[in-house]
Amino acid sequence: MLALMAVLHITYKRDREACNADYDAFYRTITSYPSRRLSKSHWMINTEESPQAVWQKLKQYIEPTDYFLMMPLDPSWFSAKDRTVLGWLAAGP
Repeated sequence: MLALMAVLHITYKRDREACNADYDAFYRTITSYPSRRLSKSHWMINTEESPQAVWQKLKQYIEPTDYFLMMPLDPSWFSAKDRTVLGWLAAGP
């Protein structure tokens, strides 16, 4: 049996006054995963990596004054009969 990939919700807001971070690299890292941009600063990614491993990759591109939140989404939060959201994320662009 194959394990389901983790779905991580990432929300961030950069501090424009202290904008020294490499946001192009931040976006390249996020989009290196099967991902969906939900809005300007909200992403969902599929990964087999732990949230800690994803954080290790992203933290170098985030300023200490930026707002960053990453939450794993539990597949049980979605209806067992309607897996539309997880299917949409897994389908990729």
